[in-house]
Amino acid sequence: MPQRSVAFSLEGSPYTIDATGRHVIESAAELQERADLLRQRGRLTDATLRAYFGDKRFEQIAESNAIEGSTLSVGETQLAVEKGVTITGHDPAYSADAINLSSALAHMVELAKDPSPVDCRQVKELHSLILGGGSIAGLFRSKPVRISGSPHTPPATWDQVTSGMEDWERWSASQAESLPLLRAIVLHAWLTHIHPFTDGNGRTARAIMNLELIRAGLPSVIIRRKDRLRYYDALAESDLGGDLEPLSELILARAEDALRDLERSAKRHEDYDAAREMLLKAQARRVAIWNDAVSLLFSLVTDAIEALVGDIGEVTTRWYDAELSVGDYAALCEGDSAGNAWLFRIDVNVPGLDHNRYLAWTGFRSIEMKQWLDTGSGPAVFWSIPDVAGARKWRRGYSDSPGVEELTLELPDVDKWIVRLPNGDAVRLEPSEVAQKVAASIAQSLVAD
Repeated sequence: MPQRSVAFSLEGSPYTIDATGRHVIESAAELQERADLLRQRGRLTDATLRAYFGDKRFEQIAESNAIEGSTLSVGETQLAVEKGVTITGHDPAYSADAINLSSALAHMVELAKDPSPVDCRQVKELHSLILGGGSIAGLFRSKPVRISGSPHTPPATWDQVTSGMEDWERWSASQAESLPLLRAIVLHAWLTHIHPFTDGNGRTARAIMNLELIRAGLPSVIIRRKDRLRYYDALAESDLGGDLEPLSELILARAEDALRDLERSAKRHEDYDAAREMLLKAQARRVAIWNDAVSLLFSLVTDAIEALVGDIGEVTTRWYDAELSVGDYAALCEGDSAGNAWLFRIDVNVPGLDHNRYLAWTGFRSIEMKQWLDTGSGPAVFWSIPDVAGARKWRRGYSDSPGVEELTLELPDVDKWIVRLPNGDAVRLEPSEVAQKVAASIAQSLVAD
């Protein structure tokens, strides 16, 4: 493997990746190696690249703008960009944002032809296009700003902003040969931390990140709208403590998705097929049923825990709005982790007792569950708990999962969850029964010796 694929230093930046984050560096190196191999073997023809990036362009615009609040779908985004029209039923600004970001991404591709490290000039050029011109486009701010929902306070004055961006630019130049994926993550996080512009910082930071990836031969990363809360949480951790691991894990997961899609595009490019479209519609119906069932389960579990804890403690929950897409569902049915996503987190704190945290996430069914069902792979819900050994923030729960180790449905039936218990038994339970079992297990863990 070339030295560039493993070299990486955070020296001179505000961030850390300690020994527990070594897996982040290893994952980034593995993805770079796969991308290099794909290109070296000549699998990426011009036709393949045009097909791949043509499919992804409007998704990237729609998802990046959705992080900032846009309500346009991918199809509506494509219509706004290609026809230059304002989409009815939505804020007119969202159509303008789509057109502007499309122009910025086109310029980003041109900038990527220059191998020089990204600098402040390129940041300003992309920002100007993202805002579509105007009095503040491409200009560092001179007044304080607040980041909505974040406790982080960015630099207040023009001198502080400029000084921060000069440090950012120096690090970019000094680490030109560093591991590209992690280099891109640092530049993205640091730019949002400085927040050098009055508006458009997030979109600019994501464009800069993808500029770095394209230069390194990697496909663009798409932070999905369903990742929004997880993304904000990860940025907050990098802002307040300099911990880059949560943000790195999210972006590397999306980089894995993008590279896998590019590998598939290199193998085949499918034309429209009526039978295939019918199957996709059937998949979409199944996905909607699954998402509704998971949302109901979250509500029932939350209610059951709050009823047990009552007024003697505090229950904090976060729903990650990570509904499965048809693509996610198909991936999980194929046993592909590309469809994995965080679902919800539960924090239970009772004074004088333990403070327990649980993270529910979607993955594909375990071998044990498939053997019990004998219906193949599909989506399932698992639990993770804090890793007290310090290897990672979270580790998958097994026998220490709260009441149930794994849950799935035999769609379209949603009356009973198929539940694999921590002791290895499998049973069918109604949603309310699952909620009660989870709540009882959490309560018991609070009083365990």
